[in-house]
Amino acid sequence: MSIKIATWNMAYWSHKSFHTEAWEYFLDNLNCDILLFQESVPHYDKLHTDKLVWNGIGGTRPWGSGVYSSKYNIKEVLIDTKFIGSVTAAEVEITKDFKLIVVCVYGLMEKILNITYAIPNLHRIFSDLTGLIEGKDTKNRLVIGGDLNASLQIDEQQIGNSHKVFFDRLREFQLVNCFDSYYKDFVQTHRHNKSEKPWQNDYFFISKKLEKSLMKCEVVSNETVCKLSDHNPVIIELNIDK
Repeated sequence: MSIKIATWNMAYWSHKSFHTEAWEYFLDNLNCDILLFQESVPHYDKLHTDKLVWNGIGGTRPWGSGVYSSKYNIKEVLIDTKFIGSVTAAEVEITKDFKLIVVCVYGLMEKILNITYAIPNLHRIFSDLTGLIEGKDTKNRLVIGGDLNASLQIDEQQIGNSHKVFFDRLREFQLVNCFDSYYKDFVQTHRHNKSEKPWQNDYFFISKKLEKSLMKCEVVSNETVCKLSDHNPVIIELNIDK
């Protein structure tokens, strides 16, 4: 059974005028079974609310993160965290005997001594996800995707290896970076308006048990995507033998 899963930072706050068009593209053009989205709000005119799990960050950020599947039954997995809206988890029923745990993550930035970081919050978020990542019932059926605002590219421009430490932690959690088998180097997923560097901020990680099921990992890049958001969608395909 082939399952296609996409993640996309839809950049609602900076591309609000394209909100409807972006959702139409996400739903109609990517041809995916499960959608993870960050920096967005649901387009309720186009989504089935019973197939949607979404949380807003709140405050000055009305947007948030969510999981949507028009194909499969879905229900929220509650996480004890103060980062609701930056992280949203759902159990997706692929068959009666197999349910994926899908986690949408946004690397929320914070200022420390007037410098903006995502890594401290990412460590906190993944600490809150430890029960899912290491739980006997959940650790073998995890898909984690999103805009982490993290990249080893950043370590190349700063003192220290804080981003490597974070990604090493995910590896110690036995989470597989889906890009590793399909790209030899970084692949651009984000276009920063103050930098021409081809940044990769968006990722998929899966349980080690699912690694043999991974059939594809690709970044979608075209003129339409570049208009609708400053991030590119990422798609993985899993062949689940259930």
